Amino acid sequence: MEVNDALRIPLAPSDVWDALQDLALLRASLDNCESFTRFAHGEYALTLTVPLGPLRARYEARAHVAGQDSGPADAEHRTINFKARAEGVGALRGQIEVRLRGEDSAHGASDERGTRIDYTIWATASGPLAELPTRQLENALHQLADDFFEEFAAVVRAKHGQGPNRARGSAVRRQHVFLRPITLGSVARRTRADHGNALPGRAAGAAHGASHGVSPGVSHPEPSPHAVPNWAWAVMIFLVALLLYVARWISEH
Repeated sequence: MEVNDALRIPLAPSDVWDALQDLALLRASLDNCESFTRFAHGEYALTLTVPLGPLRARYEARAHVAGQDSGPADAEHRTINFKARAEGVGALRGQIEVRLRGEDSAHGASDERGTRIDYTIWATASGPLAELPTRQLENALHQLADDFFEEFAAVVRAKHGQGPNRARGSAVRRQHVFLRPITLGSVARRTRADHGNALPGRAAGAAHGASHGVSPGVSHPEPSPHAVPNWAWAVMIFLVALLLYVARWISEH
């Protein structure tokens, strides 16, 4: 299989090239990425879920920078070998080639330099994936690459103040998280700030049960802060019955 395409980012090639070396930016550009680790000698390991058609699965992937050319200021080249494997689905093995080239804007303004990114992906499937039509796999792989590079472009532009810190046109999809990664510690601190010392969710139930001698895991209904009191229900039922009685008496007389 071979997939290739190109896009343009309105930033200098040096800025885009630096972003390709930034692990936080790369991870922020990968949707459903659980882990992304860089080792010595250009080795990477990542775990991600692909939600696309025939590639839908959770993959364990390894990548290695096989070639990197830090050429002129407006021309860069990188080649990456990769292998991604998913239990019960099969594996993909291949190579990714990324080329950066500086170019002027469409208006020819000298101060609006941009970067053209050309990428090509060669891949070979094995296991159950190899039994699927090649065209179907190419389309899914192309969409996956497009999603990554589209998000990468938005992330890099956001870092350089050329866009909001969110994927354009996708308010509920995901925020770019490269500026301040969210950790469990920050969530806990924010929760305490919003709710005092109250524990959220299951933690509150466990603490409540422990303090009253209730075994953990046994659910006991608690009154909701917005529930209607019993006396209010009684009043409403009485009023409805009274109205029905009056209406019946009027219809008979």
